[in-house]
Amino acid sequence: MKSLYTCRRRLRGFSLVELMVALTIGLIILAAVSTLFVNSKQTYTTQDSLARLQENARFAMHFLIKDLRLAGYYGCMSDITPDSVSSTLNGSDFVYNLQIPLEGVNNISGTVASPTGTWYPSANTTMPSNAIPGTDSVAIRLADAGSLISLDGNMNTKSDVLTVNVTTGLIVNDIIMIADCSSAEILQITQINTTVPHLVHNQGAGTPGNSKDDLSKTYSKSTGPAGTRIMKFMTHQYFIRTGASGNPALFRQANNAAAVELVDGIENLQILYGKDTDNDKVPNIYLKAGDAGLTSTADWGAVVSVRIGMLARTLNDPVTGQPKETDRDTGIYDVDGDGTNELNNPNDRYKRRLFQSVVQLRNML
Repeated sequence: MKSLYTCRRRLRGFSLVELMVALTIGLIILAAVSTLFVNSKQTYTTQDSLARLQENARFAMHFLIKDLRLAGYYGCMSDITPDSVSSTLNGSDFVYNLQIPLEGVNNISGTVASPTGTWYPSANTTMPSNAIPGTDSVAIRLADAGSLISLDGNMNTKSDVLTVNVTTGLIVNDIIMIADCSSAEILQITQINTTVPHLVHNQGAGTPGNSKDDLSKTYSKSTGPAGTRIMKFMTHQYFIRTGASGNPALFRQANNAAAVELVDGIENLQILYGKDTDNDKVPNIYLKAGDAGLTSTADWGAVVSVRIGMLARTLNDPVTGQPKETDRDTGIYDVDGDGTNELNNPNDRYKRRLFQSVVQLRNML
C-alpha cells in the first residue's frame, strides 16, 4: 500500500518560480504577437491608403487628359480663327470665348477666400471660387464630340430656326454650337419643338441670352461624318479646392454652373504648355501660362501639347493607425518637372506621390 506522503507528492502543483517563468514566457509571446498585429495593421493601413491615392490620381488624370485631348474640338473644323468662329451671345463672357480654346493661370495667388490671378491669353482676372493659392488652373473649351444631332434642313435666312434630326439631350437655355467644316458659332436655345424637331434662337431670352436673332450665315444640311452638327458647348475649368472631406481635391466647373468635386486628395496641380516655335507641330519649349513667349493669343496658337503635374496625398488623418512620430514627410516636390519645387519639407505624416503626363492637343495642331 502506497504511503500518504507519496500520494501528496504526486498531487502537488507548480512552484511559484515555475509560475513566474511561465507567465514571463507568456507575456513575451503575447507582446510579440501584439507587436506583429499592430505592425501588420499599420502596414495594411498604409498600403490601402497608397492604393487609394494612386487610384484617385489615375481618375484625376483621366478626367483632365480626356478634356485636353478634345480642347478646340469644334466639329470638323481644322482651323480656329476670328473669321471662322463667332458667338451670338450677349457680352464677352470669359466662359464663352470660343476663339481661345485653351488658357491657363499660373500659381493662383491671394487667399482661399479671395483668390487672385490672371488668365492667359485673355487677361481675365476672375478666378475659380475658393481655389487654393499656389496651384494652377486650366480652362478647356470644346463641343460635345458625342452629339448625334445634326442639321436636317437648310436655313433660308440667318434667323431661321434650326431644323434638326432629334432634340434628345437638349433643354431650353442650353448653349450650343452649330458647326460645319468652314465655320462654327455658339448660341442659346430659347425654345424647342419636339413634334417637328427644331430649335429656336430668339434674341434676348435666357442668360446670357442671344444678342440677335441672326447667325453669321445660313447653314445647310449635309450628310456624312462632316455634316453640319449641333453640339453642346462647354468650358471646363479645372482647379484645386478644399473638398467635402477637408482634403484638397480636384474640381471642375462646367460653364457657369456650380463647381463639382471630382477627385479627393489632389493637393497640387501644375501645368506646362508645349509651344511649337518652328512650325513642325512638335513642342520646342515648355512654358508656364504668362511666361515670356506665352502671353498673347498668337503665342497660344502655337501650343501643341500640355504637361500635367499632379501631387496626390493620402486621405486619412495622419494620426490614424498611430504611425511613428518620426515617420514624417520631409520630401521636396517639383510637381511639373520644371526645376522649381512647389512643396518643400511639409513635415507631416501624409504620404505623397507625384504623377506627370504629357497630352498632345489633337485639335490645335
